[in-house]
Amino acid sequence: MNQPDSNVEAAFAQGPVKATRKAHIPDGKRREKRLERLRLQGFYPIYAAACFLALTAPLAEPHPAWIALRFIGLGLMVLGLLMRIWSFGYLLKREELATAGPYGRTRNPLYVGTWLIGCGLMLNAAAPYNLALLAAYNVLFYFIYRAQIGIEEEMLRDIFKAAFDEYCRNVPRFFPRVSAWKVGDVSTFSLGRALKNKTLQPIAGLLLLLALQMTSWGLLWPMLRGASFEAAWQAFMAGGWIGLK
Repeated sequence: MNQPDSNVEAAFAQGPVKATRKAHIPDGKRREKRLERLRLQGFYPIYAAACFLALTAPLAEPHPAWIALRFIGLGLMVLGLLMRIWSFGYLLKREELATAGPYGRTRNPLYVGTWLIGCGLMLNAAAPYNLALLAAYNVLFYFIYRAQIGIEEEMLRDIFKAAFDEYCRNVPRFFPRVSAWKVGDVSTFSLGRALKNKTLQPIAGLLLLLALQMTSWGLLWPMLRGASFEAAWQAFMAGGWIGLK
């Protein structure tokens, strides 16, 4: 690994590297708008499919392995949500280069959190549809977020120059390293900063998706199979929301 020059070492030693200019990259806004359209066109349908194909509650799966897979999905969603909250608590967009907390392990902890939530949502659909949805989601995620991360790295490199290159040399782009990269004085977690970064939005989004999946397996599919709303609701409240009825 190449050794950083003294100016880069000094920049990190003085604390979080601050932004002193705005990014200017060719066609940046146009490329970001195109990716935003692709996200809407690609992820919304697959999220809808994961909710609609929640045919049965987790405990109503016929095999223990399928039950375990459903609960792994729930765990991944919670883990991804916590990852995003943790990341938002260190992030000062357009003001400084985040290298502390989760950013000392992966350069894109917010997207890691998004990926975990998405994988969990797919696994929480009914088996075996969940495995097909999981595969489709990962293909979609790879191509769209690979392009998104590429644009953001161009912007960060334009703003922070050699400091960002040094950060990239020490911290992986996506899958986290075990030990955090620490250099100089870095920011600490701030709940106020997390709230300022709208961390409540992913919480609300996850609760909505879970509610839609529960509505699907607890009310929609029983009614599609011939049950009345009253009977489906009574079964749902008696434990059908998780599969005990």
